Amino acid sequence: MKTYDFLIIGAGSAGCSAAYFLNKEGKSVAIIDREGIAGGASGAAGAFLSPLPGQKNPYNSLVNDALNFSLPIYEKLLPQAVDKRGVLRVANSNFDEDKLSQNSIKYDYFESEKLHSISKNFRDIEGYFYENAAVIEPIQICNKLIEGCDFYKIDVEKLIFENGLYMLENIRAKNVILSQGVGTSLVEIPYMKIAPIFGLRIDVKTTTKVPFNVHKSISISTNKQDGTISIGATHERHENEKIECLTTCDKCSFYVNSEDEQIKTLLSQADELMKLDDLKVVKIYKGARATIKSYFPVIGQAVDYTSTLKKHPSIKNGTKIPPESLDYFVNLHVINALGSRGFVFGPYLAKILTQNILYSEPIPQEISTLKLFYKMARKS
Repeated sequence: MKTYDFLIIGAGSAGCSAAYFLNKEGKSVAIIDREGIAGGASGAAGAFLSPLPGQKNPYNSLVNDALNFSLPIYEKLLPQAVDKRGVLRVANSNFDEDKLSQNSIKYDYFESEKLHSISKNFRDIEGYFYENAAVIEPIQICNKLIEGCDFYKIDVEKLIFENGLYMLENIRAKNVILSQGVGTSLVEIPYMKIAPIFGLRIDVKTTTKVPFNVHKSISISTNKQDGTISIGATHERHENEKIECLTTCDKCSFYVNSEDEQIKTLLSQADELMKLDDLKVVKIYKGARATIKSYFPVIGQAVDYTSTLKKHPSIKNGTKIPPESLDYFVNLHVINALGSRGFVFGPYLAKILTQNILYSEPIPQEISTLKLFYKMARKS
C-alpha cells in the first residue's frame, strides 16, 4: 500500500492542473478517475481559450487573468498541442456590438470585406478579433500535466479516513482534493450546488482553411495539426432538471437519443459563419460541464456544513464567525465548477489552491468555498 501526500479525485482539467502544481512543489500525487484521463467533460471540451469581452467586472477580470496565466503554461508545456491564432467574435444576443466594442481588451474590428480578403469562405459577417486566443488538444494536455504523478482508473464511492490518512483500495493519502465536476460529491457539501451544462463538440475534416477561431453562439476552431477542425457549443442547461451524472454523456440515453438533431443544429450554426467545403464529421464528443448559478468556479477547503452550524447556530442570524473558527473536513479541498472555461481556469485556480494549501496564501473571496458556505448558512 502506497502513501501519497495528495490524492486527487477527478482527472479533468481541474484535477490534472492541481496535480501539476503539487508535483512541481515536490509532493507525491496520485490522481484517480472512473473514466480515465480527461475521460469526461474535459476530453469532450472544444478547449477554446479566449478572452471575455465587456466592461470590466469581477467575472470577466477573473476569466482574462486566468487566460493570461494559463495559456503560456500550455505553450511551454506542450507547444504542439496548442494552436494560438486568435479568435473572431461575432455579435449575438449575449454579446452585442456594444459589449464587444466597449471593453478594456485590445481588439481589431474586421468588416466583411476584410474577412473575405482573408478567406472567401467567410459568410457576410463582421466581428471583433482578439489576438490572445487559442485552441488546445485537451487529452494531450491533461496527460502532459500529470507526468510524474501516478494515475489509477478507479470508481470511488466512499472516502475512508483513519488514523490521519484517507484510505482507498491500495492507496493512502494525507490530503484529498475533490475535482469531480458534476459527479456525486464524496462528502456532504450542500452549499455547492453543482449544475450540469451539456457541451457538444465535433471534429470534422474539411478542405477549407480556417485562419483563426470563430465564435458566435458556437465556436469553430482553426485547422489543427491533424488536419481537423473542432466545432463546439454549450447546448443544454439543466437548472430545472435533477440529473445525477453517473457516467459520460456518450453513454447517457438523455443525450444519445437526440444526437443527430444536435449535430445538425451545430453544423447549421457553423454554416452561418463560414462555408466548410467537403465536410465530414469524424468524431463526436459529449460532456456535462460543472457550474454553479453565479458561473464563478470554486476552490478551497471543504467546510463541514452540519458540524459548523451545530457549533455556531448564530451564523444563521448573520453573526460573523471568522473562517478559522469553522469546522472543516480534515485535509480535504475542492476545485470545481469551472464550467465551459475549464482549460482557461484550470492552471490558474490550481496554482492559487496549491499556494493556499502549502503556504496559507488567501483565496480570493469570489472563488472561495467560504463565500458559498456563508451565503447558504445565512439563508437557512
